[in-house]
Amino acid sequence: MPASTPGARAQLPGRPLTGAIAALWLAAAGAGSHAAATDGAAAKTAAGEETRLAPFSAQYRVRFSALPFSARAERSLAREGEHWLFRSEIDAPLLSLRQSARLDTAPALRTLEYRYRQGGLARRRERVVTFDRAAGMVRRSGDKERQHPLVEPAWDPLGWQLALRRDLARDHPDLAARYRYRVSDGGAYEDYSFAPGMKETITVPAGTFEALRLTRAPVPAGEEATRLWLDPARNYLLLRMELVDEDGRELSVSLATPPAPAAVTP
Repeated sequence: MPASTPGARAQLPGRPLTGAIAALWLAAAGAGSHAAATDGAAAKTAAGEETRLAPFSAQYRVRFSALPFSARAERSLAREGEHWLFRSEIDAPLLSLRQSARLDTAPALRTLEYRYRQGGLARRRERVVTFDRAAGMVRRSGDKERQHPLVEPAWDPLGWQLALRRDLARDHPDLAARYRYRVSDGGAYEDYSFAPGMKETITVPAGTFEALRLTRAPVPAGEEATRLWLDPARNYLLLRMELVDEDGRELSVSLATPPAPAAVTP
């Protein structure tokens, strides 16, 4: 839910709650993947990337500590022709957010396009970010149009989460000490760095799971402290995510129902 980068400043004094939720959700949208190369990562073949992606659809419950109600969210991954489409959506009484990332796997997993739409009582916002590798540029259309050089590997605010899951599945069980990603939503790059921790037993609405906890470290000044719990038995599916801004406001995202396989679109 960031504004110009995946970790937008949701904690700014005076920001309406709808804006704070949008900022935190965009930061979370992706909670699960990054853009600088993973420590010790080796080059991947297209076939290898394909084996680490599996279509799915999962329902989540979103809670924001400053509001008395929760919201529903859905994340899905589906094959569409030669590409993959990763979606994240949230519906709340005051806010609707739609994000999608279109990705390729040849010659390696990489973002082609990212779309973001915000509605409801929050200020309407829509943008499309294109990763133009032929021209070596990242271009954003819609609100706040801009462009900057494409520095590989580069991820969008949603697709980096797939990259994280892929990297953890690849390294399992001998995980690296840190996983780092370079992310852009058309603005300046932001580096996401996550350190794997201990396995923990956690309970979410979907049930009780053995999860791997990851913590964002270091946390850049003004950014949200972020913790992820992923399920190694389900290809490191996101079970729970917590983001806390500098004002102490917390956004939590928890798996609501067991994930279902998603249909493959011809």
